[in-house]
Amino acid sequence: MSEIDWGQGRYESTAADLLPAARELVEAARIQPGEHVVDIGAGTGNVALLAADLGARVTAVEPAARLREVIQEVAGARDLTVIDGTAASIPLQDGSADVVLSNFAVIFAPDPQAAIAELARVTAPNGRILFTAWLPGVLDELIGILFKAVREVTGRGIADGRVDWHDPNVLTSLLEPHGFHLTTDTKELTISTPSPEDYWSTRIATHPLGVATLPLLDQSGRLPAVRTQMLTQITQNWTTPTGEVALPAQYLLAKATR
Repeated sequence: MSEIDWGQGRYESTAADLLPAARELVEAARIQPGEHVVDIGAGTGNVALLAADLGARVTAVEPAARLREVIQEVAGARDLTVIDGTAASIPLQDGSADVVLSNFAVIFAPDPQAAIAELARVTAPNGRILFTAWLPGVLDELIGILFKAVREVTGRGIADGRVDWHDPNVLTSLLEPHGFHLTTDTKELTISTPSPEDYWSTRIATHPLGVATLPLLDQSGRLPAVRTQMLTQITQNWTTPTGEVALPAQYLLAKATR
């Protein structure tokens, strides 16, 4: 299937869920005032804004035009520049970034090798790259319902051609050719919504991934079954006695240094 337009739908709800991970990522980067920080797949600007508030000079790289506008609207007087680009095509000079960050974004790059090569290119000789990647678990199980249905309908998988970004061995094989040493840490965040139905409407149906895939399932007549299966999973496994959803999600925080 075609590439996802992350400006479609309402990514803001998911961005709010990911803010705790953005804080962990920025803290782990140990950003110093005046450093040039590049945020790859900046989304609504979680990481970029946090880095700028630490006194960094920040470049937010985001391919979705609507999300670039969102960042620009909230940037205010911060030293924050927003540019169009992707992980595999960053319009910056070689070695110009002290820190390259990506919060659950580079993991969607269609060509992982090209993305890592590009991140390495823009990173200074003594710079560092940090990013987050989902670990197999609750989210994998839940979104797997959607992925499986899309594959059955289209004959193609959403993540075809991509790698296991959560696997340190895979990451080492990607980073070592560019002179980087990898360290990792396991973190967890909780995604909370008022109800399973709210999770479906705000985290699935209006998420850019849902906007790109649910019409395909609707046209094939598969959408009602997929919705029912996902709501059942959420209700039975991750809904509190008072009806709220509390979905635990583990992720890998990877740091690469030369």
